[in-house]
Amino acid sequence: MKRTTIKKTLGFTVLAIAVVTLVFWSKICETFGPMAQNELQGLICHRERVKKWVCGSKVRDDIVTNKYSDWIDSFTPSDHEHVWVGHTSYHRSHWFGRTSIACGGIATIPRIFEHRNQLGEAESQQLASKFHRLVRGQSPHIDLDVLHHFENAVVEDPNSLLTPDNSN
Repeated sequence: MKRTTIKKTLGFTVLAIAVVTLVFWSKICETFGPMAQNELQGLICHRERVKKWVCGSKVRDDIVTNKYSDWIDSFTPSDHEHVWVGHTSYHRSHWFGRTSIACGGIATIPRIFEHRNQLGEAESQQLASKFHRLVRGQSPHIDLDVLHHFENAVVEDPNSLLTPDNSN
């Protein structure tokens, strides 16, 4: 093969790699570059707020709805004050590094939602409203142990939370 043919082939190959890299740069950065993603949970509406940074630039800041937030919206004012708590975090500190994941969250609204068939709609809404009052009463300093205790009561004995003397 002639030197000029080799140079042209090598030049076109380098150019092709450069073009592909430019076209897919954002995907390459997202897949292999430094990144952080924080997912926050709304304790009142159970929406999820997702914030994501790739290579130091914010690429996402969305509030996502789900079946639980749709249910909460059916009886809670839409202009409520959001109370966000972090529940999932992803982090990769350097290029081609491993991604660490930390998970958590408060599952009280989903547990109430799951018990709707047994409790009835009105009682489930009453439990959710009682949980909302508990959260608002603690805001801005949320005691996760108290919320966890409430969640356990929802699972183990939801009727205990519906008695008039415990409705505060």
